[in-house]
Amino acid sequence: MSRLSSARELDWPREHARVQDIREQVFTQEQRVDPALQWDGNDPHCRHIVIEAHDGRVVAYGRLSNEGKIGRLAVRSELRGQGLGLRVLNALLELARQNELPRVYLHAQARALRFYERAGFSPSGAPFEEAGIEHLRMSRALDAADTRRIAYPTDFSRHLIELASSASRHLAILSPALDAAVFDQRNVSDALAGLARRSRESMIRILVSDPRPIVQRSHRLLQLSRRLPSRVKLHCLARHPEWRGQTLVVRDNNGTAFKPGDSDHDAFVNSQSRAYAQGHAELFDELWRKSAPDPEFRSFSL
Repeated sequence: MSRLSSARELDWPREHARVQDIREQVFTQEQRVDPALQWDGNDPHCRHIVIEAHDGRVVAYGRLSNEGKIGRLAVRSELRGQGLGLRVLNALLELARQNELPRVYLHAQARALRFYERAGFSPSGAPFEEAGIEHLRMSRALDAADTRRIAYPTDFSRHLIELASSASRHLAILSPALDAAVFDQRNVSDALAGLARRSRESMIRILVSDPRPIVQRSHRLLQLSRRLPSRVKLHCLARHPEWRGQTLVVRDNNGTAFKPGDSDHDAFVNSQSRAYAQGHAELFDELWRKSAPDPEFRSFSL
């Protein structure tokens, strides 16, 4: 499938029929939810987010009630695992901040618990059954320093420098080919070199999936890894089911910049949430354990 649209708010009175197909596919057909429960009459009182394909089909969706409840999060089955759910969720959080809500909550299906924990939600209470499916109530507080949408690559590069400059010890970078527009810049390389030299405990881990463009352009971060090999580790992992082309920077497990793999221009940053960063750090650590230094990096001669 070609590139998808940015997440946008749906005009419910004018466009409500456009979400009928995805909601019926995911909830009525796949999950066997009673249509009377699925179409509960609350939609006119909610705000709605969609992501669309080039042909106008809605491929991801979610809604936010006036009371701060997030619900009906749905992604078409053929596009799952590509970060669309997180893009919709972040857009819904933006709407909640616009509504000046101090907190949002949701009823998470048990199998999606880890997804919401990575997004900064915390569970509360005992599991319960809803529409014949086990759920758990989860919530998270919102504030001005919460996850924000930023432009890629310009804003992303600036936030990367801020994360590196403010890191006390650790920085993790996940990028398929270390996009030159972000990572092969003098000010980025200088910020990472400053972190690497800050203390003996400093560690920068960089994980890519394609070493060829990095070697071919004599990438600045490749050069940095060869100058400071004990502080800057550059590994390669060709493929992994959890890595769908996303770009990620995690600082000290408490600050994050993230770009979904299917987006050219939309990214997100959260410089203060430990819960949000921890989920991304766990994914990075899982990928890192499967990775290794690439022979092309070792044989490259400066």
